[in-house]
Amino acid sequence: MRNVGAARALWASREGVRLEQPVLGLGLLGFSEAGGLRLRAWAAQAPAGWPEWRTCDPHLADAWMIAGDSVDVLGRDELVIRHPQGSGERLTLNRAEVDRPLAFATPLPEGFASAEFFEAGSESSVRQRLQRFEAWLRPLRTQFALGARLHEHMDQMRSGGVVHLSAGERLLAVIDIQRWQAALLIPARPVDLAMAHWTHGEQLSRDVPPSFVRLPLHRVMWNYAVRTRRDVLPHRYREQRLYLRRVPRLPAHWFDELHLVLMRELMDRPATFAQLRERIGSGEPDLARHLAALYHGGALTTDVDSARRAEADNRRSIVALRFDHVDTDLSSRQHNPDSVAPSSILREAVHSPLRVSTSAQ
Repeated sequence: MRNVGAARALWASREGVRLEQPVLGLGLLGFSEAGGLRLRAWAAQAPAGWPEWRTCDPHLADAWMIAGDSVDVLGRDELVIRHPQGSGERLTLNRAEVDRPLAFATPLPEGFASAEFFEAGSESSVRQRLQRFEAWLRPLRTQFALGARLHEHMDQMRSGGVVHLSAGERLLAVIDIQRWQAALLIPARPVDLAMAHWTHGEQLSRDVPPSFVRLPLHRVMWNYAVRTRRDVLPHRYREQRLYLRRVPRLPAHWFDELHLVLMRELMDRPATFAQLRERIGSGEPDLARHLAALYHGGALTTDVDSARRAEADNRRSIVALRFDHVDTDLSSRQHNPDSVAPSSILREAVHSPLRVSTSAQ
């Protein structure tokens, strides 16, 4: 699979196309500190031209690796994971609710069967498992490639109209700018989107073929902004006063702690980039990355009138997200995006397949 993919990437480069690769989140559950550090180091060694893996909060991860010797089986689909290892804390996981690829490190618990396993002490086994994750995540990677194309043409997007992405006579995507919607051919690959011909016009058809999946553009752009290595925060958002325009219409578990903190801070008191840095104690790259995701998710504006019109809706949305449980004093601790442990505010999110165990310790 690597050889085929490398050939496609080489072909794209020869055609003058830059195939940007995403940073994918890897959640490690139940491993010892030493085992987790070893897996983190191996996962970070991405071959050129392929996605980069970084460990993160498991609730935000794109895939999970789970230590089999930290798993207890409660039923056909319900598992308890002792995480972090040695802490006495436990998380429950119902396999029927899992919405991302996962694999268990051997040895597996007695009586537990899974076709998705690997050897945590073998770099080649870990690398093969990551390749399988990447194949499973191809739809996400294709959306990332679409987001990259949209970002490249953002100035053109502001003029409205319709965009068709095509390969010869084959239509790959339809972007309706006025409705801020995209439709994507389901079998499309990341390299297809990177090499597709971009056609923009007012009279292009908005019709969506039945083999396409519909996607709100704010979701596409959020997925791109949180996984790109590039700085995609517009310059004016570093200089002008920022206002909360709305809470992005995204699943609650897509937000990490700093996204939530920033939204509450801006609702309470608009601020410039520099003022936000001082108020929450975040580093500049981390702050820029989180603000970029909020911007592309439609959350931010520099227009005070736009923010004022949305204020009532924002307050209702923030109450629904239970912002009162967020610790805003980030300056009192080190903000660590590579944390192996689940964050305190997201582990109770009702949409997450991971939940705090209520079974006896």
